[in-house]
Amino acid sequence: MSETPPDPGPRGTSEAPTERHLVSHVFNIVVFVVAGAALIELVHAGGIENARRVWWQLGPWLGVIIGLDLAAMACDAGAIHSFMRPESRMVSYWRVLAAQASGRAINVLTPSGALGEATKVSMLVGHAPRTRIVAAIVEYNLATLYLSVAILVIGVPITAALIDLPHTIAMIAWVGLAVVIALVIGLVLVFRHGAGATLLAAARRVDLVSAARAQAWAAKVAEVDARLRDLHANRSPGTARGVMLLVVSRVLSWTATTVVLVAVGVAIGPTVLVGLFSVGILVGWVSSVVPLGVGVADAGNYVLFSVLGASAAQGLMVTMAGRVRSLIVALIGLCVMAAAHTHTRFVLHRRRLRRSDPARYLG
Repeated sequence: MSETPPDPGPRGTSEAPTERHLVSHVFNIVVFVVAGAALIELVHAGGIENARRVWWQLGPWLGVIIGLDLAAMACDAGAIHSFMRPESRMVSYWRVLAAQASGRAINVLTPSGALGEATKVSMLVGHAPRTRIVAAIVEYNLATLYLSVAILVIGVPITAALIDLPHTIAMIAWVGLAVVIALVIGLVLVFRHGAGATLLAAARRVDLVSAARAQAWAAKVAEVDARLRDLHANRSPGTARGVMLLVVSRVLSWTATTVVLVAVGVAIGPTVLVGLFSVGILVGWVSSVVPLGVGVADAGNYVLFSVLGASAAQGLMVTMAGRVRSLIVALIGLCVMAAAHTHTRFVLHRRRLRRSDPARYLG
């Protein structure tokens, strides 16, 4: 699951690669410990009894659901790898998959998602240019956002037409849709203009960065901005393939959720599916402010399922099932992170031994 780190060259030529590996090593260890503690706390807070209820309710379907979730994650990793073209040849797909699994686990177990994205970068740095890694991950997140907004634009009006939504729910859906569309339009304009350069100039104006550092960062920021424009204009084959993989990932995730609905006894129909996969996105975004959406997702799905014609109890069961799915995928991701990180440290240790005493090592 891990690729051999590139050889930074003979000893004494540069200490930068060693420093980079040390920084990423410390960061990954700290993040892993924090995520592990969060996993234990969330399992304790969620209750073993609730997990057992989900286990007995889903039965053998749980394996199918997790398999679909992992397949979707594999497609996400493929998208990131495609967005890295042409530098994707410098890093294997399996290393990108390990980074995506690790980052996904951290995002599930910590709020905001910032640590998860930083984890992906730290696990890939040294295997490809840093600017390309950052640009590919940002491009992946932007494409995911654009896809979700496109689904909202189509799904919310259809849901409103199929169901007589309560006034409060309708207002939340329409206002939320309007805000998201305005946000996306603003993002598109900013990224076309150069988001990195804009942020760097703003930071310089308020003296958050010195003139020397701003000048040193300018070239790298410009390169990231240039690569991010691939998503908005002059799309490369890698960008098109990445977007296609994201669509496949979304279909797999929907299929997994549909299996959950069937397993808990929800009557499947167009109203439930359209509402859940469109308005449900807003519930997911709001609930992501806390790990696993504890409390927020429960209340949101309790109301949403009642409106869609299912029972509130079924909404709560689907929420708990989603939480168990996330915890299992997060546990797998942490195991992958530990294995990939250990392999990298082992390879680096062997490389240091080989350089310190080549004759003895080879003998």
